Formats: sequence, structure tokens, C-alpha cells
Amino acid sequence: MELGTIKNTILQACGWLSVVMGLISLALINLSVLSGYDGGLANSYSSWILLAVVFGIISSLNKKSRSLGLWGLGLSIYLGLFVAVIFVLGWTIVPFP
Repeated sequence: MELGTIKNTILQACGWLSVVMGLISLALINLSVLSGYDGGLANSYSSWILLAVVFGIISSLNKKSRSLGLWGLGLSIYLGLFVAVIFVLGWTIVPFP
């Protein structure tokens, strides 16, 4: 019984970590787009998004933390699509740097 509660706690922590990392990376992307300034953490968007995806997948394995995992995965997928669309649109405007 004790091992089940520890497992649920760890999986819920992974879910919350996934959601928080997704929100932080969303805030970093918005701040860098609005201000035009690339901070130190702004250069690692892909690693933030990848970690949020991994934690979201881990936490969606359990029934109690599945909603947190799906929220984290949803934020990560949205951020991945946002970065891809911005890259493609920027590439169509200036195809050769």
C-alpha cells in the first residue's frame, strides 16, 4: 500500500513538472518574441519542450495523474507547433540569410 502512494506522488510530481515547464517555456517564448531579446534560457527551447513531453508521457501512465500529463503534453505540442510555424513563416519571408 505504501509503494502505491509513493508511485502516485512521483507521477503527480512529474505531471506538475510537465505543466510548469510548459508554462515557463511558453512565457520565455512570449517574452523573447515581444521584447526581441534572447535571454540565456531562451536558447534552450527545444530541451524545455522535450523534457515537458517526457514528463507528460510519464505522468499520463497513471489514472490519477493523467489529466496533468495531458495538459503538459498539450502545452508541449502547442509550443512545438508554434516554434515550427514561426520558423517556416520566417523562412518564407527571408529564404536566404
